Amino acid sequence: MFLRLFLILFSIPVHATIFQMQPVEQQVKEADGIVVGHFLRKKYVKLEGGGTATQMIFKMKQEIGMQSDLFGVDEIIVHYPGGKLGDEIVKVEGVPEFVPGENVVIMIKSYRDRYWGMNLGFGTFKVVNYGQNRMIVNTLFPEDRRVGQMKYEDFEKTVKQIRGGSLKVVTSQLYPSETDNPAQTRSPASSSEGKNRAIASQSDQVENGMSHGVSTLWLVSILAMMGGIFRFLRQKEAK
Repeated sequence: MFLRLFLILFSIPVHATIFQMQPVEQQVKEADGIVVGHFLRKKYVKLEGGGTATQMIFKMKQEIGMQSDLFGVDEIIVHYPGGKLGDEIVKVEGVPEFVPGENVVIMIKSYRDRYWGMNLGFGTFKVVNYGQNRMIVNTLFPEDRRVGQMKYEDFEKTVKQIRGGSLKVVTSQLYPSETDNPAQTRSPASSSEGKNRAIASQSDQVENGMSHGVSTLWLVSILAMMGGIFRFLRQKEAK
């Protein structure tokens, strides 16, 4: 059964993205980290193993699982497959779009010393004010009340119940971040889990490289497989 599931997930074309409807609670449980903040800017990079990725840079306001206090950073680089470099354009359906200054909640997966947006746009929520309520609204299914909407206070409670701790406030650095200024005196966190968690280098060569290299196709497939296997095992245990 595992082999059949593996073959199905790795047969997904790079441009096709298939989402299985997941409640916010399930995504909170699967994510390696969660970031609440606002979008600053983006840039496109070439991966050593082939393919193109988009680096989205966010200013963190709250987080869990990212160890911002350990590294003394308040910005983070989150990667998404696809992008545009020169004449090469790689379009991956489901990758979210952001406006500078936009408030968001990002579910994050760590893979080979990189932070990647989990479930692409399905793991991304906009933070909006709706009447007297503050809400998180999914970028792909904003009108679906089952998976696409939640009060922010309920989201915070969900994180605390599932992750065993509250979202912690990220201390801002003394210098401001400008959404339209690509030149920074300090690079954001762009790192991994484990003992070798690292801070992004100012060198594009370090920022753009992967230790073993991975193509866009393999990356999308691997991220899909990770979520699929997790859900399969939980369903099997529930029987």
